[in-house]
Amino acid sequence: MTFAPDDAAGPVVGSPALDRRLRLKTPGAVKGCFDGAWWPRSREPVAEFSALVTALAVDSGPVDRIGFNPAMWDLPPGKLALESGFVELAGFFGLDRYTIVVIGPRIRRLTLLVVPPDTAAPAAKRALAAATAPDASGSAVLILTTSGILGPA
Repeated sequence: MTFAPDDAAGPVVGSPALDRRLRLKTPGAVKGCFDGAWWPRSREPVAEFSALVTALAVDSGPVDRIGFNPAMWDLPPGKLALESGFVELAGFFGLDRYTIVVIGPRIRRLTLLVVPPDTAAPAAKRALAAATAPDASGSAVLILTTSGILGPA
C-alpha cells in the first residue's frame, strides 16, 4: 500500500551538512540488505531529505525519487523542488520503517538503513558502522538491536 501525500512541492531547504551521518559501503563490499546508512537529525522530511539529496549529489549524482515508510516521518509533500527539477517522495507502508530507497539517473537503487533521529550518538555510530561494514548483511531490526537502539524483540 502506498501513502499519498499532498502534491505540493516542498522546496529543498538549507540544512546542516551530514558530516558523519551518512555512510555508504565501499565498492566491492557485500551488498546484504543495505548500501549504506543514514542518521537524520529529525523526522522532518523536507529538511532531512534535502540534506540527503544534496550530500548524495556530490558523489553519486542527482536523485529522482526517495521511497520511505510514512510511519517514520512527519507528513511530507509529494515532491522536493530543486533548481533543476523535482525529487519525487513516495511513501510505502510495506517498506521497512528503518529503510529508505533512493533512485536517480546514476543511482540505480540505493537502499539505506535509517537510524532513528533521537538515537544517542554512541549507538548511532555503532549502527552506521555495522550497516556499512564490508561484510554486513543483517536486517534493519538486527543491526539496530545489536547496536543498542531497539530493545530485544
